[in-house]
Amino acid sequence: MIVTVQGPESSTDKRYEYDRAVIELALTKTRAKYGEFVLQETSIGQNSRRALIEAANNKYSNYIIKYSMNNELPESLASIPFPVDLGIVGYRVAFVSKKTKSALAKVETVEDLKKFEVIQGLGWLDTRILEHHGFKVRTGAEYHSMFSMVALNRSDLFLRGANELLDEWSTHRSNPELTYDEAVSIYYPLPRFLVTSSENQDLIERIHEGLLVAYEDGSLLELWDRKYRASIDFAKLNTRKVFRLSNPYIEGLDPSWQKYIYQVGAELTQ
Repeated sequence: MIVTVQGPESSTDKRYEYDRAVIELALTKTRAKYGEFVLQETSIGQNSRRALIEAANNKYSNYIIKYSMNNELPESLASIPFPVDLGIVGYRVAFVSKKTKSALAKVETVEDLKKFEVIQGLGWLDTRILEHHGFKVRTGAEYHSMFSMVALNRSDLFLRGANELLDEWSTHRSNPELTYDEAVSIYYPLPRFLVTSSENQDLIERIHEGLLVAYEDGSLLELWDRKYRASIDFAKLNTRKVFRLSNPYIEGLDPSWQKYIYQVGAELTQ
């Protein structure tokens, strides 16, 4: 079985390393039943929106990507109902300028927070969730450019998952105008499932089975902890004001995914 995963957008983009590792783990756990596999990546430079289109068109052999689930998955795609990052990406923290960081320290309510413009990637579900709750959101087409946008005060908050903060700060901290906020976090349920063309039924069955086996034997949690724990600790969610928002775009999903979600013991502010 030849399986294709999404490659990075640039040589410093580490966002898809965990996805590849999870898919490889699921394939490995099912090798005895389904046989050998070969894992390959798409070329550098493909953004999330383009990846979704190419997965729907089944452009590559068994192309499988991670997707923020909602009620409007294209008909040509099928999802595997397991939140592969255990929902941690729903805890959003912000890259900001030093000027904006000082202003965020004074935020007490979600209405205070709505005074800041948020920048998010083109096609990301986050944009719709935030706009639904009255936030002003700008979209950017290039992942790396959004760090510069907030550093230069061309937008205020570039929201990232708490699990992504440390790697991205290590990559971008050379920008003298860029920093990250330590005062607040926004949380909304953001289950990310693996999706692939609905034609790839053998792959869907195999990956789903492999994920469940890996979760039950602890190997998926071990992988998750190895990849994300340092960043979650670095984000210090328990010291922040955490504003909880609903996600109206997942109301039609089977709720079985919820039992796999990681819960942070932070004080939640409505």
